Parts: sequence; structure tokens; C-alpha cells
Amino acid sequence: MAEVLSVRGLVAGYGDNTVLHGVDLTLSRGTWTTIIGANGAGKSTLLKAVAGIVPLRAGRVVFEGRDLTGSNAVERLRGGLGHVPQGRCNFPLLTVAENLRLGGYTRELNDSQFRSESEALLSRFPRLRERWNVPAGNLSGGEQQLLEMAMVLMAKPRLLLLDEPSLGLAPGAMQTVFAIARSLADEGVTLLMVEQNARQALEHCDVGVVLDLGRVSLVEPAGRILEHPDIRRSFLGV
Repeated sequence: MAEVLSVRGLVAGYGDNTVLHGVDLTLSRGTWTTIIGANGAGKSTLLKAVAGIVPLRAGRVVFEGRDLTGSNAVERLRGGLGHVPQGRCNFPLLTVAENLRLGGYTRELNDSQFRSESEALLSRFPRLRERWNVPAGNLSGGEQQLLEMAMVLMAKPRLLLLDEPSLGLAPGAMQTVFAIARSLADEGVTLLMVEQNARQALEHCDVGVVLDLGRVSLVEPAGRILEHPDIRRSFLGV
């Protein structure tokens, strides 16, 4: 498979606190990789560093052969790298339609293009069609998570970073999010996800990564991660 993302020797943190200590990671096109680890392991920081939100102290981020190390988050988004952060990140007073319009702002779509592309997107998110003119703040937690994924997809990312997409969701909504993630990967989008619901994510994804105190301690096919006795005890509750 073609290499899409290469992270080498990545060091990052906040203020005097270094969180990531020389992370190496490679993603192949059309694969779904899930990062698991204890709280404070640096999972969200890794996604933010790849997205350009947290600056690197050392190392490189290469996406589709292009070194992104010196580029900012907007430049990375324009270049095909989308990031759905943890927690609510929509515009609650704006409708679903208006939020989707803002999601595609980097592509400067005209009205005809927006109608065409949003219609295609709504086939993947039928619940959002039903809520088209509803303010985002009035949606359920699951609906808001779907909206935020759809907003980023309006930017047409080829690499999608998802930070705790099932956080606070009911089981049915969580399964919907995972099913959409699986379909995106099957269609050629590369996914890198941080997820506390480790077992459910690993049952759907291709590759599992264990992050321990800012370092990658294990990279294996997801099925092997699920069978690993230490991982089962530490993260899967079995």
C-alpha cells in the first residue's frame, strides 16, 4: 500500500512540559489506525501535532511525500489533512446547513457546488438531512458528532484525524460513527483515530497503536492488539 503519512522523531508539548518523545508512525492509504493508551499518554497531542495545531519541537511530518513540518493548520487542511477535535466544535447558533457551508470554506464553493456536494454528503449522513435547518446547538450529542465529521469532510480530506469521536455517545450513535469511519477507509480515505472505547474501535479498524508516556510501544494489526494479554488487561477490561 502507498504510504500517506510518515511521522519521524516527533517531539511536542506545552510550555515546559514535553508530552511526545520521539514518536515514529507510518500510515498507508485507505487504512484506519486507532491509537489507544492511558490518560496523559499524549494521544490527542499527537493528533494536534500532525494537524499543525501544536508546534513540533523536533521531528518531521510528511504527508503524501510533502514535508508539512513548517506549515500551519489551515495550510494542512487545504492540502487534504482534516482534523475533528475532541468535544463539541460546531457553531451552535448556526443551522446544520450553515455549519456545513463553513466546513467547506477553504474550498470557496459557490452555491451550486455547495448544493451538489452537500447532497452527496447527506447520503452518508441521512440524519443531518432531517435536521438541515435546525441550529447545531439543538442537536443530540450523536447528531453533533456526525455534523462535525461532515463539516470536516466538506473540505475533502484524504487523511482524517478523529479525536475521541464516540465520547459521550450512546451505543447506537457510537456504532454509527464507527460504521461511517469504516466506510470512509474502504473508499480510500486514511483515518487516524484516538479512542477510549478501545475494544469497539479495534473491532472495526485495521491497525492498532499503543501510546505509552509519549512513546509508541506497540504497532500491530488490530486483531492482534485485541488478542494481546497485556493490552486486554490494561485497556479492554478483560
